[in-house]
Amino acid sequence: MKKLIFVVTILTGILFYSCSSDEESISPTFRFLEFEKDVLLPALNERDITFFAIDFDPNIGNWEITLSDGQKNIPVTLSQVETTRFGWVNTESNLQRIYIKAPAFGNGDYTLTIKNNTTNQIYSDTFLVRGDIFTNIEPTTITSYTIGDGTNKTPDYLYFQNTSNTITQGVTTNGIERVRLENATTFESFTLGHEVNTNGFLRFDIPLTIPVGTYFLSIVYNNGLSTYYEKDIVVMEQKLPKINAINKEMFVEGETLTITGEALRYFVNEELLPTNGLSTIRTRTDLIFKDQNRDFQFSFGAYEDDENFENINPAATELSFKIPLKSESFLFSDRDQTFFEGEVFIRSGAYESNSFPVRIDY
Repeated sequence: MKKLIFVVTILTGILFYSCSSDEESISPTFRFLEFEKDVLLPALNERDITFFAIDFDPNIGNWEITLSDGQKNIPVTLSQVETTRFGWVNTESNLQRIYIKAPAFGNGDYTLTIKNNTTNQIYSDTFLVRGDIFTNIEPTTITSYTIGDGTNKTPDYLYFQNTSNTITQGVTTNGIERVRLENATTFESFTLGHEVNTNGFLRFDIPLTIPVGTYFLSIVYNNGLSTYYEKDIVVMEQKLPKINAINKEMFVEGETLTITGEALRYFVNEELLPTNGLSTIRTRTDLIFKDQNRDFQFSFGAYEDDENFENINPAATELSFKIPLKSESFLFSDRDQTFFEGEVFIRSGAYESNSFPVRIDY
């Protein structure tokens, strides 16, 4: 009887070990975030293609990587899975940088397909190779969702419908035929209005008619050449703040100005971003007092820890602002610092509201 118990114990142990080994050999479900650069220059020699991910199995043998130019496959190998120190509060997983070793190849649209052989999970994404790139854009408002540990040099900013943005360096501004957006999924093309400003920088406008989504941005010249921004850009929906009413028009120092309205904060559609669910991306809200000479700006922040953040209710329909005392204020329209007279409005993200007249006496 003891021999039978001993044999059963051994068999149970073997079965448990076998099941445990099978479970350990199965990769976790990975999440592709984005290419480190969405547009690359042609290469004369072997090069690395890098992308960001989380929960990517470091066992290189568990992966099958395919690179296609649309006509043929290009031989590539998974060479390194680097786990960085960068992480998010919403997950225990750290950011990973994945290196794919690829041979030299020229201009084209390339699709990288990643397959895990233990789970059959498959993911594909496309990057471009172009003959010229640029890296410097100043958007109408700075809202970053940059992924990385600080080593990637070109930031990811949000772009918004019905805004102007400026390419500050790295492009030729003579002989431009058009500025173009290409949808990163469908490659549908849109031509943008543009002009060279007094500083010699190229300004381009994203109209309200551009659908929200992810795009490649390029400049096309009269000679047929073009240059591409090295990151794709995400275009967000226009959401205009609106002031419906203020509690009164005439104030004295120490009183509270109350604004009621709509969209007093801009809430970012994070489902459009690769960081969706990992981090919270927000834009700031400012209260602007404007007289004949200048603007006076008071920030209501973007995040809970920011000063005055709680002075806008969660639904973003009411804002309260205590008029500062004269001894603490810089809000004056006259040299003797006795009053302010002008208008008040809200800037929420990239957009400004309508204004209401207001006067403050000190």
